[in-house]
Amino acid sequence: MDITAEVGSRIRYHRKERKLSQEELAERSGLHPSYIGQLERGIKKPTIDSLYKITKGMDMSISDFLKDLEIVDKDSENFAVKSYLLIEQEQASDQRHLFDIIKQIIALKSN
Repeated sequence: MDITAEVGSRIRYHRKERKLSQEELAERSGLHPSYIGQLERGIKKPTIDSLYKITKGMDMSISDFLKDLEIVDKDSENFAVKSYLLIEQEQASDQRHLFDIIKQIIALKSN
């Protein structure tokens, strides 16, 4: 995953966690809704200024937004980090289900 895709994924994740539409986030941040969508899809790279506006629009700091940012090369063998990045994008209730599934698979493997 590249940095542009990771940042876009984080914007989408935090926006949905706050139950905001792209339009609501755009209004809060003073940006255009289509720009928010392009960022989330990894089409556009955000400037520091727009990232600041977006994080403020979600009532969070840039440092919290970028906390634990881990860029994983698509050819990397670090599947634990890749798994985390995939699960992190899901809603909290879905994260719990995915975690339970992983635990069950590991339990089956050790039997």
